[in-house]
Amino acid sequence: MTHTSPAIRKGLLIAAAALAALQIASFGNANPASAATASIGISVDGIAQSGWTTATINGTTYVPAKPFAAALGATLKWEQATKTTTITQGKRSLKLVVNAKTAVVNGKSVALTTPAQFKDGIVWVPARFVADTFGATIGLNAAASTLSLTPRLHPYVAGGKQGYVNVFGETVIAAKYDQANEFSEGLAIVRVGGKFGYIDISGKSVIAPQFSQAFDFSDGLALVEQDGKSFYINAFGKTVIIPAYDEVFDFSGGLALVRSGDLFGYIDHAGKEVIKPQFEDAFYFSGGLAGVQIEGKYGYIDATGKVVIPAIYQHVSDFSYGLGLVQAEGADGEGSFGFVNAKGALTIPATYSQAFSFSEGLAAVATDGVFSYVNTKGEVVLATEYEDVGDFHDSLASFEQDGKYGFIDKKGKVVIEAKFDSVEAFDKGLARVIVGSDAKLIDVKGKVVAAAPVAEEAPAAPAPATPATPATPATTK
Repeated sequence: MTHTSPAIRKGLLIAAAALAALQIASFGNANPASAATASIGISVDGIAQSGWTTATINGTTYVPAKPFAAALGATLKWEQATKTTTITQGKRSLKLVVNAKTAVVNGKSVALTTPAQFKDGIVWVPARFVADTFGATIGLNAAASTLSLTPRLHPYVAGGKQGYVNVFGETVIAAKYDQANEFSEGLAIVRVGGKFGYIDISGKSVIAPQFSQAFDFSDGLALVEQDGKSFYINAFGKTVIIPAYDEVFDFSGGLALVRSGDLFGYIDHAGKEVIKPQFEDAFYFSGGLAGVQIEGKYGYIDATGKVVIPAIYQHVSDFSYGLGLVQAEGADGEGSFGFVNAKGALTIPATYSQAFSFSEGLAAVATDGVFSYVNTKGEVVLATEYEDVGDFHDSLASFEQDGKYGFIDKKGKVVIEAKFDSVEAFDKGLARVIVGSDAKLIDVKGKVVAAAPVAEEAPAAPAPATPATPATPATTK
């Protein structure tokens, strides 16, 4: 298992549908005083949306059904006579009747506390209920006035081909690709006949397979290779940057890492060199900072190229939760690990023999070969008996016991018994596990929901070299 920090994923998403912003004075049968539109920012898979808004009725957040269904990669059908809207995503369906407190999910009746509403020709549906029904996650940040929606589809294998399932294991996009990758910024890489292209969340091909290599969209752009040349495309498949460097990498934090000869620098979205190649090694930006190597030591720079944390460390890793993992110089060349803040202060002293970056507010650290988890103050919040653990994702972390792997929760309780030969971290509700030569997708309860691509078909795009994964100072597993 390896511990790495995920790349920053921001950019443009091809909108599947749009509606004009609505101003609602009254709302169906709701009390007019209890129904109001919200000036709120909506994002799907991290990408800002426009053209639609939300409404609050009796404390429940509602969204217009049509663009919300499109954001899930689903289709919508409206029956005027019965005031029924049907949302379908692959093999999963949801029927909602206006003002009815019962919904039908996959043919079964489900009680509703907040029914669908109809106003000015628009069907409004309870956002969380619909998101949950289709296995998506939804987050509402009242303080920041933002609503975020994350569809959760995963590559699976059937009949020697790959497609996508939801977190329930139901087919959403049929298995018809030679390779299918995870979604990033609303698009996923697929391989057909030896060429890579991109599909959207509904399975529609938006950039035809044509590239010999393709990488995930990051900051609105994707790095691709064709006829031996590397260049960047936007979400419409248009070439926007043709770089002239020996090696180029993904964008993060508005900048892309490039290599000229033996030195690394950064370019912006216009292809302009904003930080000239000057570093012996360099990594992606995270939290506004990037790790770089200067005269054999590592420190951090900001987006202008200014060194803000001196290069005094043996290794550094990405910033996460406001802290960067560093390895201090040791007398024998293998120093201890600690964490610095953005000002360079060692807020968690370098006292650990092993340590990993923060994930979900916790970091795995080891002394005397046994791992525990600390919070951002350096306080131990979970002690374990394990010599091999993973980061927390979806509130679960892997652990190893007697040569097998399972998962624990944040209280240390074993949620999924150690019975797998190998595991990957949970991501968007599912985790890939290996038993013998078989790869499976399991949910957070340990239930197998689908067959997963095997190692040689792993759903990861061709990846850049070392800088894409900062030199992780801890032993990989």
